[in-house]
Amino acid sequence: MDAHTGPLLLLVQANITPEQEDAFNSWYYHHVPKLLEVPGWLWGRRYVGVKGDTKYLALYAVETMDAMARVMAVDDALKDPRAIEERRRFDEITGKFDVKSNVYEQISGATLGNPMLRDDHYLSVVMADVAEPAKEAEWNAWYDHSHVPNLVRIPGYLSAARFRVKSDPRFGDKPMGPKYLALYEWEGAHCLNTLGDPETMLPEAKAELAEWHSHGLPLAANTSWNVYKPIAKHWAFQ
Repeated sequence: MDAHTGPLLLLVQANITPEQEDAFNSWYYHHVPKLLEVPGWLWGRRYVGVKGDTKYLALYAVETMDAMARVMAVDDALKDPRAIEERRRFDEITGKFDVKSNVYEQISGATLGNPMLRDDHYLSVVMADVAEPAKEAEWNAWYDHSHVPNLVRIPGYLSAARFRVKSDPRFGDKPMGPKYLALYEWEGAHCLNTLGDPETMLPEAKAELAEWHSHGLPLAANTSWNVYKPIAKHWAFQ
């Protein structure tokens, strides 16, 4: 299973203390456009959680790993000065933050940016590791050839794409994971009932949820599921 050609995806998840939320969002409002000044950074989107344990999500499309390293490298000598300054400004915000970031390459599904994440839609985010490496091929075959095709046929689903963590020596020993990421775009808020609530979801969604529990979940570890609504989007100046 080869990675698709196309941009890399940086995913950043954050939980913050309520008293620092205003400062955090004020910083982020300027942070995304500033990162998009770095060569190779194409666009950025922010979301707020409506289901799950993680409050904020940011996604960035980045052309190459060299461009990614201009922001993500541990050695400041390799980083763009704008990325260094943004980190300094972030560190000035006092309070307790739980921030995790992963770099992903796309492995299947709708093309990133066309149509995936091109428009404003609710986003279902599923992350997981494979419990047993010997069953990783089985996991990917089931996901790509059964689970995702079944989901995108359900009314309310608009697009789907899968990604795999991609590291680089320039990131140092920064932990990243879970290894696999699946993104699903939903039509809107009504899907929280028709696709996201086991008590009210459509019969075909309930059937695929049962398939997940019987086949997908036993192969998985470190799973999480969050649903987000969009709050901001930015593109690099051309």
